Amino acid sequence: MSRQFTQDFILEVAKGNVAGHSIMSAMGEWEGGSVDVDGEDCCRWVDFTPDGPARLPTPAPAGEQMTVISESNADNGATATGVLTIRIHYLDDNGDEQTEEKTLNGTTGVNTTATDIRFVNDMYALTVGDNGVAEGNIAIYKQGDTIPNTLYCMIAAGGNKSLVPHRMVPLAKTLYLQGWHTEISSNDRCAMRIRSTDMNGVLLPGVFCFKGDAYVAKAASGELSLHSVPVPALSIVKVSHWDDQGGSEGSCGWWGVLVDD
Repeated sequence: MSRQFTQDFILEVAKGNVAGHSIMSAMGEWEGGSVDVDGEDCCRWVDFTPDGPARLPTPAPAGEQMTVISESNADNGATATGVLTIRIHYLDDNGDEQTEEKTLNGTTGVNTTATDIRFVNDMYALTVGDNGVAEGNIAIYKQGDTIPNTLYCMIAAGGNKSLVPHRMVPLAKTLYLQGWHTEISSNDRCAMRIRSTDMNGVLLPGVFCFKGDAYVAKAASGELSLHSVPVPALSIVKVSHWDDQGGSEGSCGWWGVLVDD
């Protein structure tokens, strides 16, 4: 198969011209990494006070109601400076794709209407005020719990979209991972690993198996092929880092083709 054919096919998928196929992708970043034998997820969880969890937890399979909150009252649908409203992309308890829009109320939590959120796949601003970006860190977490315990996704202050590279594959679909990349701005070496809760196409709930790795120190990996590794429905894909020394910071991203089973 020629490279040109592959590029043309991917373009047609992205344009919506290939039935039963779509592109799934994610990007992430982190700062203030620490030495942790269990690794830390690529996410700006240290931006919260107190910190969020180093490894973002997984909601219950039966789904949960969640709360959205900002660390700044300027992220408020009644004002005109920060983020006013957001859209949440999530999978319900069946694993089907859903969305919900919420109006923020600053440092007062707003509960989701949905009570069956199985996994948050993305979160971004729908409307913003004069500054165009979030003025505080915006979190979504389990209703009745706390950010340090159950941070599921976030929008960092100064942005208007989540930079958490975690995704759950929807029901009745298979994700074929195509490529990923990572960049480290600090001198200390990081082991970067993209992983998912499956192996050889078989779902392994709670077990994040490695699908690709790269050792990087103050460098960019460039695009790394994942050779169409199959990831089954309801598996979670994420990127984590293992640091030789504290203080690491960097970014990452991945993409694949989502195919109807």
